[in-house]
Amino acid sequence: MATRRNFLRNSAAATALGLVTNWAAASNERDRLGEILPMRKLTRDGQKVTAFSLGGYHLGVPDARTAEAIVEKSMEMGVRFFDNARRYFDGRSENYYGRFLTPKYRNDIFLMTKSPARTGKEVMDELDASLKAMRTDYVDLWQIHGLGDIDDTNNRIRDGVLDAFLEAKASGKVRYIGFTGHRNPKVHLHFLNFLKERGIELDTCQMPLNVCDPSWESFEKDVLPVLLEREYGVIAMKTMAGGSMMGLRIDTTPKELKTGDIPNILEASGLTYAELHQYVYSLPVSSLCSGCIEVKQVEHNVNVLKRFKGLSDAEKIRLVSLAKPYAGFNIENYKRVLS
Repeated sequence: MATRRNFLRNSAAATALGLVTNWAAASNERDRLGEILPMRKLTRDGQKVTAFSLGGYHLGVPDARTAEAIVEKSMEMGVRFFDNARRYFDGRSENYYGRFLTPKYRNDIFLMTKSPARTGKEVMDELDASLKAMRTDYVDLWQIHGLGDIDDTNNRIRDGVLDAFLEAKASGKVRYIGFTGHRNPKVHLHFLNFLKERGIELDTCQMPLNVCDPSWESFEKDVLPVLLEREYGVIAMKTMAGGSMMGLRIDTTPKELKTGDIPNILEASGLTYAELHQYVYSLPVSSLCSGCIEVKQVEHNVNVLKRFKGLSDAEKIRLVSLAKPYAGFNIENYKRVLS
C-alpha cells in the first residue's frame, strides 16, 4: 500500500503542475523537417523539448561515419533534443555534434551540454570549449555535471561554479541552467535546499530514474516530488542502468565487482526492453535521455515512445515488483550509500 500511495502522491503533484502522465498520446507537431516526437514542457517559461533526447556519451563510441548516421536517423525520426558533455571521450562527442548536427540543424534543435569542472574559471573555460567544438555561439541548456557527494557540492559552490553558471545565463551564452548527478538523492536534496535558502532556482535536473530505483536509494521517491513542486524540468537518465540491467559492465562498474555478479534482470525477471522505457515515460519527466551506439538503437528507442500509450499505477507497481529482487549496488553501481 505504501508503494501505491507514493505513486498516487507523485501523480497528484504532477497533475497540480499541469504535467499529465498520459502526455505521450499522438502528437501532430511538425517543424520544417517533418513530424516531430511528442513534446513536453521543460522549463517554467514554457520551453518544450522532445520526450526522447539523444544521449551524447554513447555517440563518442563509434566512428565518425556511424555517429553521423545516428544523428541523421535521430533527426529523421523526430528527435529534437540532444545531450552532451565537455569531457565525453575527451571532447569527441561534442566534436561530432559540431561536424554533423549544428551545421545543418542548429535552429531546429534544443542543444544541451554539461561541465564537470570544479571551479568557476574552469567551467567557463569548458563552456567556451564546448561552444567552439559544437560550432555554436550559445547552448540551450548547460548543466553542472555529476555532483558527487555533499563535500563535492559545497566545494564547487565555494569555488565559484554556481556563480559562473548564473553569469553564463545572464550573459546569453546559455539559455537555461541545471545540474546532474547519480550518486545519491541526499546530494540533490542538499543542493536544492542550498538554492532555496538563497532564493535561487535553476531550470532543470538530470538524474537516474528506472524500475530498480524505487527499491534502493530512490531518486524517484525522494527527489522527484521536490523538483515537481519547484517546477524544475526533469531529465531522466540511466533508464537501463547504463546497461547493467542486461548484465553488462559499464563505465562506473568497480573493478572489485565481478561480472558474474551483475544480474541480467531482463532474462531473470521477464521485463522487456520496451517496459524499461515505458516505466520512465509514465513518470512526470520532461524527457528521457538515452545513448545509442548504432542506428538500430535509435530506431528501437524512438519506436517505444511512438507506440507508448501510458501505464496505470497498477502496471507501474508490477514492473517495480519484478525488478525489486535485483535492485541494489550490483545493478545501480553508480549510486553510493551516504549517511
